[in-house]
Amino acid sequence: MSDYLDDYELNNLDFYRKNHGLQLYYNWSGEILWQEKPDLPRKILFSIIGMNATKVFIKPSPEYGEVGYRINRELGLFCDPLTQEILTYWKSPEANQAVPVVHIANRIVQGSVKPKKFVIPKGSGYITSVMEIPLEYPHPLAGDSKYLDYCPGEKFNGVEYFTSNICRPDASDVPPAKWARDCPWMPWMKLGYGHPAKLRFETTISRVDSFEQLHPNLVKLVREKVPIYQFAPTESHEPNMTSIQYFKKHFESYLKGDVFPIEETS
Repeated sequence: MSDYLDDYELNNLDFYRKNHGLQLYYNWSGEILWQEKPDLPRKILFSIIGMNATKVFIKPSPEYGEVGYRINRELGLFCDPLTQEILTYWKSPEANQAVPVVHIANRIVQGSVKPKKFVIPKGSGYITSVMEIPLEYPHPLAGDSKYLDYCPGEKFNGVEYFTSNICRPDASDVPPAKWARDCPWMPWMKLGYGHPAKLRFETTISRVDSFEQLHPNLVKLVREKVPIYQFAPTESHEPNMTSIQYFKKHFESYLKGDVFPIEETS
């Protein structure tokens, strides 16, 4: 084990240079808790298993010289917290009828990262960085009466948290990255306009060497229903997909009771 006698400086774009154009894979999994009403405690509602097929690039930038760029295909499957079975339908405590579970299927999520330098102090193998991103915007389903039962309110209010560890090349015992999110209930839960329920996603992320090393349930589903999620494209002019936009796009399929995710082959 190294004693790490000196500070160690690195640039976040080093990762993008090293992996420029390569196909990368990430597993993520955890739990989704919900607070059904403000006076009730949080409790586990679902487990979740997810994956990202990712490509990263170094791109020129007039402002920064270079930026890192990332293109993802992202899947997240809601599961029974006890059996870990992928859910196809769910019934809220207040409902008479089960509704289809609309899994996370974001066919494109892309964006750039500006350069940033980090210094790992002597004596340490890594440092931890926590990025907190407030989310506040008009809810995409608000203002349309057909979505009244599927919209929690006029505005979407949430916070996303990314916890990552910047480490030396020879560092060991580095904790895994984490992603968490506080947000309103998902539209497919059909809780009714203005329902106060809130969700808390808590997940752990790990990089794997190949598609086959992702969760076997994800590998099976991708091959059978959404084969395009096995690889990220090298470039895309599609707008980023979100869970709410995906629900809106496939609303008719949801009303018919179809099993999600919807097949995507191109």
